[in-house]
Amino acid sequence: MANVKSVDVATVKSWLDRNEIVLVDVRETKEFEVEHIAGALLLPLSSFDPEVFPTLPGKRLVLHCAIGKRSEAAGKMLINEGHENVVHMEGGLGAWKAEGFATEVQILPPDAAPDAPVFLCPTPGQVLHAEFLTPLKISPAELALRLKLSDAVVGNLLAGDIPVDVELSLRLARFFSTAADFWVHLQLEHDMERARHAMGENIRQEIRPRAS
Repeated sequence: MANVKSVDVATVKSWLDRNEIVLVDVRETKEFEVEHIAGALLLPLSSFDPEVFPTLPGKRLVLHCAIGKRSEAAGKMLINEGHENVVHMEGGLGAWKAEGFATEVQILPPDAAPDAPVFLCPTPGQVLHAEFLTPLKISPAELALRLKLSDAVVGNLLAGDIPVDVELSLRLARFFSTAADFWVHLQLEHDMERARHAMGENIRQEIRPRAS
């Protein structure tokens, strides 16, 4: 598959401010409703069809997701269909927020506490279910058979009860023709986000950066 160019969030912000791009969010609807970049269009990867994607003359297309892996995959799909001026935003919405750039208002689920943290990085199991199994009409039992795994392992993966290790990432990548590290990167970003919420502030208080 063709490579898709990545662009840092500061560059994307400047392009967006000058109305030079079309910014497309390839996360799922529930993720978009929680938080998104103002002006971004939603086109979930689960319903992404590069064959019918419209051409955008005179505009650069910038794809983004939560961390940059899904947008990179969508970009490769478009480039392989002959689309040009396609890039993806490196680091996704997480990097956008880390730079202090604004997002649209957060909408918490009805059962969430007012001060509950809002997580942007879903589990690999949630991505697997929403963006691969459902649109491709593959059942968990069929996936288990194809991956040479037990039904229990696949069920626990979809439920988020077990993490994706390198072997599981390779099995999923082989079957779905994704990059070998796609799934393990989703796991890493999911784990990092929760660790930052749980202990990030304590670590910042306890450890002083090494002086150069």
